[in-house]
Amino acid sequence: MRRSGTLSRMKQRLAAVAVGIVAAVAVPALPARADVIRDDEWHLRYLNVAEANQHTRGEGVTVAIVDRGVDRAHDDLAGAVLDPVYVTGRSDESPSPSPTDAPVADPDGHGTALAGAIAGRGHGDGNGDGVIGVAPAAKVLPVVLSTPADRAPGPDEIADGIELAISQRVRVIVVGYSVAGSDRLAQAIRDARDADAMVVAADGDQPNRDFEPYPAAYEGVLAAVPLSRAGDMRVRSTSGRRLGLGVPGFQIMTTNSGNRYRVDDGSASPGLLAGAIALVRSAYPDAKAPEIVRRLTLTAVDAGPKGVDSEYGLGRLDLVQALIRRLPSPSPSPSVQASAIGASPAPAPVVTTPPPPRSRGEYGWLLGLPLLAVLAGLVAYAGVAERRIRISARDEVDSVGVQS
Repeated sequence: MRRSGTLSRMKQRLAAVAVGIVAAVAVPALPARADVIRDDEWHLRYLNVAEANQHTRGEGVTVAIVDRGVDRAHDDLAGAVLDPVYVTGRSDESPSPSPTDAPVADPDGHGTALAGAIAGRGHGDGNGDGVIGVAPAAKVLPVVLSTPADRAPGPDEIADGIELAISQRVRVIVVGYSVAGSDRLAQAIRDARDADAMVVAADGDQPNRDFEPYPAAYEGVLAAVPLSRAGDMRVRSTSGRRLGLGVPGFQIMTTNSGNRYRVDDGSASPGLLAGAIALVRSAYPDAKAPEIVRRLTLTAVDAGPKGVDSEYGLGRLDLVQALIRRLPSPSPSPSVQASAIGASPAPAPVVTTPPPPRSRGEYGWLLGLPLLAVLAGLVAYAGVAERRIRISARDEVDSVGVQS
């Protein structure tokens, strides 16, 4: 009986230990599902966003997303999304902030994906779970296109969206589509430049697919060049892009409509670049768009052919350096200034200056010894000659006196 009781107690203890071990293993796994979202944002580490956010988190900057909408109800976007404005189909009409026939917040999740990449704020204790954006303190303005859900937006519709964003005095505008060009779209890009608004657009390149390169290929638009985890260009470009920056563009974890998440391959890249520009504009609020582009250009990591090229554009984005590096003051050459006003540069005057005296070093005085020797010889010779003349003259006088 005693042995049986002992065995029973031992079994109870072993069972309790087993339960404890199972609990210790199982409990930490419960919140891991939320944490894995943040862990999968590899682009945050690639861009060194944590260090960049120590300098600025995008305060004071609003980014307009020209798309079908943004799901404002997503937990990770709470407080980041402003009231949407709606494109009515004509750029000269006033937008309706709350139309009676307002569409679903985001029918395909495309705009919500961009919003998370730009200004996601996470959720949970300390906002440590879910998606965090590149500029989590920036605001997002949804500029909602009137495009039906069964087709992609056209160039004129995107042009209307850009013009509406300009009217809202937004200084960063992101377009996540690639479309054909149009006169109206080209004019909208020019209007954005005149308003000091920076337009960021999708590069548009997709493997084994033809694509339409606008608005990314327009002058003045910053194209988001999608890169792999290794920093390589994923698809060779045929758009002739030059004003572009390489940013992560492969398996980007971001927000999706319906309070869900999505892994995006490329179309979220403009959101990452727009978030980076929001940080730079926040850090340098008085800088105009050309100055921001100059800062991004001078701090980019060169890739591909040396200098600006049609593949990597300006190079790979170096976010931290774009925020902190002290740049030299711009000093355009006469040819650059002349080309800006359409005139030929005047030839620079030729300035002649006398050559500096040659330094003879510590023992340069020795070079004068031969000259001194010659001079001394001449002096000695002159003295001897003069003495001989005097002696000769004296002898002549003496000889004349004897004859007398």
